[in-house]
Amino acid sequence: MPTKTRRHKILICLACLAMLAMLGWVDYITGYELGFFVFYSAPVGIAAWQLGRWPAVGMSLVASFAWALADSYSGAKYSTRFALYWNNSIHFASFIINAVAIARIKAELDRRHQLAAELEALRQTLRVVAKQLPTCPRCGHLRDQSDSTASAVPVSPLPPELAEALCASCRLLELQAK
Repeated sequence: MPTKTRRHKILICLACLAMLAMLGWVDYITGYELGFFVFYSAPVGIAAWQLGRWPAVGMSLVASFAWALADSYSGAKYSTRFALYWNNSIHFASFIINAVAIARIKAELDRRHQLAAELEALRQTLRVVAKQLPTCPRCGHLRDQSDSTASAVPVSPLPPELAEALCASCRLLELQAK
């Protein structure tokens, strides 16, 4: 029995194939004089975003095939076979470029979200560790001990995660610096 994620991907693939079939049919009934090329990119883009690069490359092949079928059955006449092959190759190349670019953008976006989550987890860990420090990370004095020599320590930017680890004097200096 397929998992929920696998079923979801299968449904997306079938929906993209249905969209291509519908587009091919609309392209066929409207004739070869009206171009529907850009609309064939939508299912390719959806496949790239939802399923990844290789399924989108497969969808590019299907889109090119659907376009070629609609074009030939609607009565398009080419002076040479080369023109037909050229047009189909250009369409296929465009679909491939869209598929790879969209899949790459999605992968980079997913990676960025993953890195942001990891960074937030590390910041949370740093906050927990900073609360446990016995000494002030800025002046080196015990956090519970207030010392007037802390004012002689230059105030430099401190990560907000370490703010709770400061002694009372350094915390006051931090607030004054803002």
